[in-house]
Amino acid sequence: MKILIVDDEKLARLAIRSQLDDRFQVFEASNFDEAVSKLESNLFEICFIDLKLDNSNNLKGLDLIPLATRKGIYTVVMTSIEDDLIAEKAYERGCQDLYNKGNEKNHISETISRYFLSKDSFTEGYFFKDVVPTKSIKYKEDLKKLLKIIPTDLGICLLGETGTGKTYLAKSIHEISKRPGQFVAINCATFSGDTLKNELFGHKKGSFTGADSDTIGKLELANGGTIFLDEIGSMSLEMQEQLLKVSEEQSYYPVGSNKLVKINVRILSATCENLQALVKSKKFRLDLYHRLAGYTFTQPPLRNRKEDISNILKKALKTSRKIIIKDDIQDQILNYNWPGNIRELLRFAEVISASNSGILKEEEFLDFIENSCERVKISSVEDHHYDRIKEIGLKAFIEEYTEKIIQRSLAENENITTKAIAELKTSNFNFYTYLKKIASTDSTPMKLKLKLENSYEIQ
Repeated sequence: MKILIVDDEKLARLAIRSQLDDRFQVFEASNFDEAVSKLESNLFEICFIDLKLDNSNNLKGLDLIPLATRKGIYTVVMTSIEDDLIAEKAYERGCQDLYNKGNEKNHISETISRYFLSKDSFTEGYFFKDVVPTKSIKYKEDLKKLLKIIPTDLGICLLGETGTGKTYLAKSIHEISKRPGQFVAINCATFSGDTLKNELFGHKKGSFTGADSDTIGKLELANGGTIFLDEIGSMSLEMQEQLLKVSEEQSYYPVGSNKLVKINVRILSATCENLQALVKSKKFRLDLYHRLAGYTFTQPPLRNRKEDISNILKKALKTSRKIIIKDDIQDQILNYNWPGNIRELLRFAEVISASNSGILKEEEFLDFIENSCERVKISSVEDHHYDRIKEIGLKAFIEEYTEKIIQRSLAENENITTKAIAELKTSNFNFYTYLKKIASTDSTPMKLKLKLENSYEIQ
């Protein structure tokens, strides 16, 4: 087990080291920058931090506490300053233990005992306090299961609608996993097959037109850490095959190179698509699915965890000037379904922070909803179409509308069925099935009926 001692006084570091037995590997840092470097590049279970790291009155040690706790380290502050306000600041920053210097023999043994007693519950307590504070019982239970997987190297696939916070959760998984390497994210949907290969694997100078220098790929950048592949469902089958090999062998060849690059990378992935449906339709490899989705976790939409809306909004508004949200508007905010999820809610916070006069007015909230891109998405059905659906039913409307589309496509393609089929990107079977229905309808004018019958061979 690794312990880091941060103190500018050598004797103080020695006093702690002398109380630790062979169970512990002890590392030391004598200043702020050295401490940051070691916290970022090593895995520690416990970190002892002195608040005064130089001769000035600046309590630089306070700034180390969040860095240590984000990595899941049990953080202990030791100080010679007896000041409740300073102790309060240290606890607010996230430290789990604090003692006054002196009598290290008792202090260190008690601290180590408290660490072992709290070890199982520490990560969970930190996670629900600082990472994903939630009041949703169902979401919390699901997250508890995820927490058991985080310390392993198992691949995790995050599912859920866009805007639910999958990237944020992936970053949190990396930090809690204590992997020493970087967190590197890439959105697969923004790259084509060859471009994505270059992004992931890197390339050698001269390997293709425009390759003016050697480029390190994202996989190598993430060596020792985590790579997050967002929108994994958009990846081509060819690229999926190569990624499968990387995930199994933890090695690859950069584009244009014959030198094997070996890596140690954990792969996290995410998609808003139905991966199982993609597997069934042969658009996603089953073997890669099993590699990436060793454990799947679904981020719930905000409408299914409405009890968290107020806290998320308050946290987003905390950094701006205070804005008053009265109870009646608060109710409207909670009753709105937030189709853009957390991303839309955070954008709402940005809008009212920038333009609001101090008290949120109802018209401001309604104006935001009315102009929301997410609302436009779900309201894109024309009113007269929606009225027709309610009148005759969805199935009948689809058939009626499909027939009209086929008639228009034939008219615009000089009744050449092959052109119409290609234009509509449908199968021959579906096209001719609807065509026969149109031709056999009593209400179809005779002139059009003859035209339709002549546009295909009746079997």
